[in-house]
Amino acid sequence: MLEESLLKTNFIGRDGFRWWIGQIAPEIAQGKQINGGGWGNRFRVRILGYHPYSVIDLPDDKLPWAQALLGCTDGSGAANRATSVKISPGDSVFGFFLDGDNAQQPVIIGVFGRTNMVPSTDYKGPFQPFTGFTGAIVNDGASIPKNESNESNTTSQKHVRSVDTATAKKLNASNGTGGDPANPNAEISASKAIGKKVTAADSGKESAVKTVKNDVSNFIKKIQDITDGVTGLMGNIDQALGNVKQDLYREISSMTSSIQRSATRMVQDMTKNLGDAMVPVLNQGLQVLYDGVYATVFAATKSDPAATKAGTIAQALLIGPVKKLSDAIPCIANNVINGLSGMIEGVLKNVVDNVTNFASCIADQVVGSLINHIIGGVTKFIQPFLGALDKILMGFSPLNFLKNTADAILGIADSLSCNAVSPEFNLASNEWVIGKGSSDKVGRPVSDILETANQALSVGTAALDTIQDIAGAADSALGVFDFMNPSVSVPGFESVLGNCYTGPPVLGGCGGTKIKIFGGNGEGGVANAIFGGIKALANADRGLTGSLLGVDLVNGGGGYTFPPFVEIVDECDRGYGASARAIIDYDPESPTFQEIVDIYVVTEGENYTIGGEVEDYIPDDEKGPIVVRSGSGYNPDDVVRDSEGNEYSIQVDTSGRVYNVIRTSSDIEEVEGRTGVLTYKSVTNTVEYNAISATGAGLRLRPRLIKRPTEFQGEVKQVIDCISKEDDLIGYVNGEPYYGPFHIHPTNGRKMVGARHRKAPHQYIYDTQAESLGSLSSNVTTTTQIQTQTSVTTVEVQEAVVPTPTPPVTNIESTSSGSGGGGGSSSSPTPSPTPPPNQGGGGYGGGY
Repeated sequence: MLEESLLKTNFIGRDGFRWWIGQIAPEIAQGKQINGGGWGNRFRVRILGYHPYSVIDLPDDKLPWAQALLGCTDGSGAANRATSVKISPGDSVFGFFLDGDNAQQPVIIGVFGRTNMVPSTDYKGPFQPFTGFTGAIVNDGASIPKNESNESNTTSQKHVRSVDTATAKKLNASNGTGGDPANPNAEISASKAIGKKVTAADSGKESAVKTVKNDVSNFIKKIQDITDGVTGLMGNIDQALGNVKQDLYREISSMTSSIQRSATRMVQDMTKNLGDAMVPVLNQGLQVLYDGVYATVFAATKSDPAATKAGTIAQALLIGPVKKLSDAIPCIANNVINGLSGMIEGVLKNVVDNVTNFASCIADQVVGSLINHIIGGVTKFIQPFLGALDKILMGFSPLNFLKNTADAILGIADSLSCNAVSPEFNLASNEWVIGKGSSDKVGRPVSDILETANQALSVGTAALDTIQDIAGAADSALGVFDFMNPSVSVPGFESVLGNCYTGPPVLGGCGGTKIKIFGGNGEGGVANAIFGGIKALANADRGLTGSLLGVDLVNGGGGYTFPPFVEIVDECDRGYGASARAIIDYDPESPTFQEIVDIYVVTEGENYTIGGEVEDYIPDDEKGPIVVRSGSGYNPDDVVRDSEGNEYSIQVDTSGRVYNVIRTSSDIEEVEGRTGVLTYKSVTNTVEYNAISATGAGLRLRPRLIKRPTEFQGEVKQVIDCISKEDDLIGYVNGEPYYGPFHIHPTNGRKMVGARHRKAPHQYIYDTQAESLGSLSSNVTTTTQIQTQTSVTTVEVQEAVVPTPTPPVTNIESTSSGSGGGGGSSSSPTPSPTPPPNQGGGGYGGGY
């Protein structure tokens, strides 16, 4: 061997290599070399077998420099092509000596990846593992997971998650990390902005109300982030210490300004609406006054000039008071707006003190408190001007006008003009949730919010003494709202305003996971979530959670000109990550034109709350999987296999694009002399599809699931006749007694020949000889997914179910493919010989 040669050439490689393994010395020994002030790519390294374990015998700063050899794809730096060397203190490296046995010129050619078992502690001594972080490269784990491993697993170098901070906290609670920044498996939110609602400009008359509600939602989420892990704050924000208290009041101040901007528009709208409503009332009142005075004077004097003059004078006497009122109306808005800041700040402080989790009803009530405050301010300011106008107000009350109609509160929507957007092209929603997507803007009508505001006022001022003080409560008569009550976050909370519980979600306290369909210019789409990966909630929580396997389309709606948005909403605020898309029918000649025909899941997410009973779903073999993308270059002989072991044939057009996928049923052997149980295989996990093709590419399929049929499901017993006896007569087939094996049709419940249901045509069994002679088997196509179990073997079968009604006497033409033998349209049946007992029965026509 070269290494054993007595004659040395002193050329590298010709005398062999001297390999070594060593450890990169700590930062202090590297000097400026690793912090931006070095030369070349050098690292001091302590080499096993060459250097001592003691820093006394050989200090770290006296270790030799090792050059790092770069890979061919890294670039030398020439032509601006270069990649930084990623070697850190504490790394275990591998290399060789350029000078052979002299061992003074080490070269690093590789680095050993760290595992999670390697401790990330400070440097303690030679050849002991320690952290690779340095004074220039730091990470406290707050923004990026603090992870120093490089392994082939999902926990190595974890990325931040596109979830809000509240969801990240829940994930850390479930994975046992507790949110410890030093834990390499901790989940960290990619941004604190994720989950925040952004409201785009909107010309709608409810835009100010929606903006306030979104502000409240964002405010509560922000407060949750600030108070995360801080105990003892419930009921009194002033108990917070240090930066927490500063952050809370800063957020209250910031949100007060934001809500005040929206509330200002509400004040302006209400003032304008009130003025517009009073003008015709005053005009009519003046006319009634004139008519009354004129009639009285004319009756007394019989003089038209005198009566006219008297009526005119009566009107003129009120010109001054009317003018004062007219001049005062524009000042109402400014007067009320000036008092908004303190009121909003007081409301938000109560929200911080009492509300644990956001609920839409709390946002509605905050809007209601604003409405009450504005109404109170408007009526208080205008009341002094109304005393002199009682004669012509005709019972009109500004207070009642503003309290009793939503139109008095809302602004006027911008009318359609040349510059406006036609409704059919308008945005489906002007609300966008950062990190998630568009959000349905449908909320509680302002008329309902106004009703709640009036209910809060009707509770009475006496109740105000039992709750916390609110700035301006005595002047504005806000009313008693749930966010003022410390019990609003206690499970089981209810009030005269309804059930507006804002504490930790519990089963029954929220509605579970809902599928919201909006936009697309259509309406009527309804769908339910299909769950998989179901698990029980931990700790004291009750209920189940799961991922989104599919979407059960209940109603396709109509009028959709483009696919609507599909929003997955967990009303318990547990689930995250799921997304889905809708498919509509664009064919004007199709019976489902402009309807939603499918909804498929893009990402499943996890932890979605299951609000009701867990439904049982099976694949829809009649329609097959959803073809999301057709691909190209496929041949009719290509096949598709799914993760459940099923195989499918495909139908393609002349370009090799797939337009239909059909599951291929295996041949079913008849089981004689045994009794089995037929069951359907449920879908509980993700179904993946793999196209097997030498030429095709791009096919993408998603499962289409249907609810398990309720008729004739569960246990279906086979009755097998082993010894023919008259007492064992099953029925009649083609006029002959039948004693053979039979089964029950899975859809219509009728008896059919054979031990189990199959795709091939087979006959019905009739109770009387006359019935069997008077009907030929009908063509009924069935596709079901069943699992047959016998004492010997288990055979999985999948078939479909599209029953076709069968007239009792008339022949029904068979399928166009001609399968099953029954064909023709003859009006009289052709009897077939009855199979002997125990032969599996039925070779003619019948059903599927």
